[in-house]
Amino acid sequence: MSNDIFNILAPYYDQIMNRVQYDKWKQTLVATQKIMGIGEDRPVQHLDIACGTGTLIHRLSKHGWNSIGTDISPAMLYTAKDNYPDSQFLVSDMRFIPFRSHFDIISCLFDSINFLLDEEDIYRSINSMAFALKNEGVLYFDCVTEQMVKQYYNNTKWKENYKNFQAIWESAYNEDTKIATLSILIQGKGWSIVRQRLYPLEIYLSAIKEAGLTLLACVDAHTWNYPTPKTVRVDFVCSKEPSDTLINRFRELL
Repeated sequence: MSNDIFNILAPYYDQIMNRVQYDKWKQTLVATQKIMGIGEDRPVQHLDIACGTGTLIHRLSKHGWNSIGTDISPAMLYTAKDNYPDSQFLVSDMRFIPFRSHFDIISCLFDSINFLLDEEDIYRSINSMAFALKNEGVLYFDCVTEQMVKQYYNNTKWKENYKNFQAIWESAYNEDTKIATLSILIQGKGWSIVRQRLYPLEIYLSAIKEAGLTLLACVDAHTWNYPTPKTVRVDFVCSKEPSDTLINRFRELL
């Protein structure tokens, strides 16, 4: 586990990220379930990629979803299993998902796809997600934009106090490589250093098309209107061989 960048951070992750709007993602996924007409005769088969400590899966379980959570970090999944022992978790790389045509809905949220630092890996991961979807299945993922990094994480440093510990945060952004680095010092434990790359939306749209998916929505995550230069997070919804009915229902939603 020595190469696990979340090895130090995982036990503290839920406290540090207690402002994350999991309920918003849950509501969008449940709305997607209703649009797809799944759930009355069988549970939704759901894969949450980069599931972290399992919070989203836990909230969806209250709606009867059959979810599997995957993450490349064993430390995060150890915490997830400790939090939610009845849920299913699996160590897996989002570029090489070990399922084929299995899921109704796949989610990959909290800008997890930005952790892929090679453009080709964007294509690999979305293609892998497409293979794991059933026909008419839906993929919901998000990304952060360069505007977000420049606005909030551009060479800043700050401290935050939590119940039993203090964290020191340092951020840096390289405009040439488009890589943002966030260093988090957990007092008495050590540094966790995570890196994300900011891609133009055209890269994701191209990868969606190349994977044979149909784009249903590309919207500002906070307004669900079209993205603007001020947009800091973008939601993507796409489907594998969607029916005309599914396409029309999403158009009505938008």
